Amino acid sequence: MTTAASPNAWQQALGQRLAQALSASRLAHAPQADASAALPGTRWQLPARDASASAVEPALAELLGVGAAASQALVVQCLNHYRQLAGGAAHDDLGLALAAYLGACRQAFDHEPLTPQRWQAIVQWLKAWVLDELPWDDAPLAERQDCFERLAVLAVALGEWTVQASRQGKAVVASSTWMARNSLRGQLGLDLPALCAALRTLDAATAANPSAPRADLGAAAYRQPGAEPV
Repeated sequence: MTTAASPNAWQQALGQRLAQALSASRLAHAPQADASAALPGTRWQLPARDASASAVEPALAELLGVGAAASQALVVQCLNHYRQLAGGAAHDDLGLALAAYLGACRQAFDHEPLTPQRWQAIVQWLKAWVLDELPWDDAPLAERQDCFERLAVLAVALGEWTVQASRQGKAVVASSTWMARNSLRGQLGLDLPALCAALRTLDAATAANPSAPRADLGAAAYRQPGAEPV
């Protein structure tokens, strides 16, 4: 992996395309998604790489809040957990990992859960505005694998930290928002409020039928009618 503060050239191009999409899609209708369907895959498929064989970048370890000795184990744990959440497929899907990371950033800022429907809606948005606009096979495989691993690890770590922070008070919640803001800027050069403003427009089809039961709403549980404060 390269350093999180200086992502590789392909990831920089991805950030630029995302910035363009956030601006261009503001005046467009959200792409249609079938809320009853399974999480869709994308064409951004990669051969899975053993995370334990990769050196953990110092900047990523700093974002995760762990020392060098513990960072490798945490990265492997997060990556394995992400792959389980994504269905345990034989190949990694960078499009799904990107959607999960963007959704986790929004969860940290808006305190709204990343439900399967929201994850699916972000995937559909990426298909409509981003995935076909970047060269895929022309980019070095290692750069694309680096990007997948980095975003998958951050999606899991940020999502878990946001849920835990919601139970510990405003100061800890602010730290999860800080992590989202800084990782998003460092990884993709994006502004967190601008990202969340765009992702909110995808909620229309999912808000009336949330996928997660109340007990599983995590960071947003306290916002549900009748929920106990945390």
